[in-house]
Amino acid sequence: MNSSQSRLIEINSFYSHTLKNERTIYVYLPPSYQSDSRKRYPVLYMQDGQHVFFKDRKGESWDVHLTVDELTAQGRIREIIVVAVSHVEDARIAEYMHANPDGHNLFNTVNQGELYETFLVREVKPFIDENYRTLTEKEHTALMGSSAGGLVSYNIGFRQPETFGLIGALCPFFVSVDPATMQDRWLSAVYTGKKPLKIWMDVGDAEGFTVMEKHVRQVADTLMEAGYKPGVDFMYYYAVGSGHSQKDWAARVHAPLLYFFGEIGNPVRVDLHGPGKIGLQGPSCALNPVVHYDSGFMMTDLDADYEVTDPAVVQVTAEGRLIPKQEGSAGIRYKGRGLDAALELTVVPYLSDAVNVTMFVEVPAWTPETEMLYAGIELPMIGERLYGGTFRVPRDISFEFRISRGLGKHETDAHGREIPYRKFTAREGLELSYKVDRWVDAPPETEAKEAANG
Repeated sequence: MNSSQSRLIEINSFYSHTLKNERTIYVYLPPSYQSDSRKRYPVLYMQDGQHVFFKDRKGESWDVHLTVDELTAQGRIREIIVVAVSHVEDARIAEYMHANPDGHNLFNTVNQGELYETFLVREVKPFIDENYRTLTEKEHTALMGSSAGGLVSYNIGFRQPETFGLIGALCPFFVSVDPATMQDRWLSAVYTGKKPLKIWMDVGDAEGFTVMEKHVRQVADTLMEAGYKPGVDFMYYYAVGSGHSQKDWAARVHAPLLYFFGEIGNPVRVDLHGPGKIGLQGPSCALNPVVHYDSGFMMTDLDADYEVTDPAVVQVTAEGRLIPKQEGSAGIRYKGRGLDAALELTVVPYLSDAVNVTMFVEVPAWTPETEMLYAGIELPMIGERLYGGTFRVPRDISFEFRISRGLGKHETDAHGREIPYRKFTAREGLELSYKVDRWVDAPPETEAKEAANG
């Protein structure tokens, strides 16, 4: 590889005196690192490092090196160093969870978020600063992760704002929802004071119970109440058609990179998303005006102007909250950042918060016995090779998933190849029936039998 190309360095068995374990750390060095020995670089630290640049049987890749290479070559961001800190598999949840505000022990583990924070601040960052040419100041240092990795990044950001000035929390796992009771169990404190941080926070609209937009939006609202200004030091993105996987985070990681290390450019288009129908009684709803920029950046505008053709029917706040007033129909027009878009909305007397969804999954004969499958919803065994039932789930919630028996044990096609993610949106009376052709961990003897049977 010549000096004009970026490089990936693998640091094996990096030992933590704080956590008493070891892990692999991967370091991305930008193209000019070898040729310009006087230059120093901003640094992005990322959680779940084994999936930042690579994929394995337990997850896809963010391909961050490819995205950074492309944005750098286009001149859209500064050259940066990326430090991908792998998790220790059996310790991931424990290390990514700070002390639970309610004292709940939801995952049968001792939360070690504070120790992991110390590990990053006192062991990893000093090592990187000593061995690589970094810009060490907080305004040049970002911390980013997804899911539980997004949660720990949020917590560390507010606890260590003098170390990390740029925080990316993608699909942060703020709440564990009990699917049986729909009880919300908060996993984190929600910070109400303003710190000197630039924050990117997002969530997909097809994550099901894993991460729900209402919880992430609640934290976003708290940030704005604390004084963060949307579009300035706080960017929020409600990603349409996005689930909870590395492929989804890879598809939008360019946006926080532009926000932290480059220029977001100029707005060129807005897509106004929202419900077609809301109830005078029923779940609260909001609009999602997604503004697209000429750089490829995108975000949800939480400080917009709206015009309503009949304010007696519905009103809209600057944050996009819909306030139904009486039955009827009205047109809503978004006006902001030199752009506009419109949609039609009907207000009805009542919409239930939840709907009934029936789902059945048939599995291959050799499937190891397991009490539960995951298909967006946890499905109990109800018969030989059959899982499912009827479930009460929030209205209009979307799920994107592969059917699985657990982490890294998802379905494939009959030839063992990856299949597209399945997706559904909860509507009253929806009935779904799926068949698993094969599991990714099919043993070799099973493959031989399948081949013999033609």
